[in-house]
Amino acid sequence: MTSTMDLVTGPRHGGLVLGIEAGSPGAALTEVGARHGERIREGVIEHGAALLSGFSWADWPELDAFVNSVVGRPLDYTERSSPRTELHPGVFTATDHPPTEEIFLHTEQSYNLNVPRHLFFFCRRGAPEGGANTLADCRALYDALPRTIADRFDEEGYLLVRNFLPGLGLSWQDAFGTKDRAEVQAYCDANAIEAEWVDEDHLRTRQRRWAVATHPVTGRRSWFNHMTFFHARTLRPEVGEFLLEEYGPWGMPTNTFHADGSQIPDEVVAGLQQAYRDHAIEVTARTGEVLIVDNLAVAHGRLPFVPPRELFVSMSDALPWSALRPVERTSAPAGGVAAPAG
Repeated sequence: MTSTMDLVTGPRHGGLVLGIEAGSPGAALTEVGARHGERIREGVIEHGAALLSGFSWADWPELDAFVNSVVGRPLDYTERSSPRTELHPGVFTATDHPPTEEIFLHTEQSYNLNVPRHLFFFCRRGAPEGGANTLADCRALYDALPRTIADRFDEEGYLLVRNFLPGLGLSWQDAFGTKDRAEVQAYCDANAIEAEWVDEDHLRTRQRRWAVATHPVTGRRSWFNHMTFFHARTLRPEVGEFLLEEYGPWGMPTNTFHADGSQIPDEVVAGLQQAYRDHAIEVTARTGEVLIVDNLAVAHGRLPFVPPRELFVSMSDALPWSALRPVERTSAPAGGVAAPAG
C-alpha cells in the first residue's frame, strides 16, 4: 500500500456524483478518510453522492474506521424492512433481496423518527452483469412535483401500515430484533407507532410520517419518504394484485395511505413512480469502489443482476426528524389511524 494521498476529483452524472480517485492507485482507504474526511464530506454535501475509486481495503474494521473518520460511528439497523446480514458491528450486506428483483428508489429509513444522514456502499465484488445502483436527486424531484401533490403531503405527511405475518416478508422478530412482545411494544410507544396484535403471530403497525425534509446544512427541501416504495402498486403487478386480493389494502406486508387513512389514488402513485424514474441515473460500482450517498438529498435503488456480487452498507450520522423540518413544523406526526372494520 502507498500512503500518497493525492486525490483526483471531478463531477460525474451531471454533477450528482463527485468522482474521487486515488492519485496513486492502491492508497489505503483508511488513510484517505483520516486525511481528507472533511473534503470528502463537503463533496458529498455539494453534489449529493461521491464515488471513490482506486483505494485499497480488505476487512470490516477498515470499513468501520473509514466511516468513523468521515462522518462518525456507523449505526445499527433498527425497525428493519429489508433482509440484511450483519457482518461486523455497523456493517451489513446491502440487502439479501433476490438478485432477480429490482429494488425501487427510496431514501433509507425515512420512516424512522431518527434517520441516517449518510450511506456508505462498499463493493467487494462487482456483478458480471447488471446490478447498477440507481440514484435520484430528491431535491430536483421535489421541485418538479405538481404543487397540489407536494403541498398536501408536505403539510399532512402520510400513513405507513405494516403487517408482520408468518411466512410473508420479515417477521416482527426480525424487524424489531427481539422475540419479546413487550420490547416491541416499548419500541413502538417510544417511536410514535401504533401496534396492534391482531392475533398471536400477526402484528399490525401504523405510523404517520413526514414526506418532505429540509437539509440541515444546505437548506434545500427534498422528497424524503417511503410513501412510493412501500405502496402496494410499487410491487410487481402480479404480486401486488395477488396480495391486495388476498389480504386487502390494510393487510398487506406494507402499504401507504393519506395521513387520514384514505387511499392514495393510483394515478398519484404512478406519477410519483415516474418522477423517481425521470430523475434516476445508474452508477455501477466496480470491485473495490465505495459509493457515499447523502441520504437526505439522494434516493437509491438497485437493478437486477447476475451473481456473484458482494456489496456492503454502513449507515451513519443519525438525525431526528425534528431537525429536518421548518421551525413551525418540528413535531413529527404521531401514530396512525384505525383500520376500517371488515
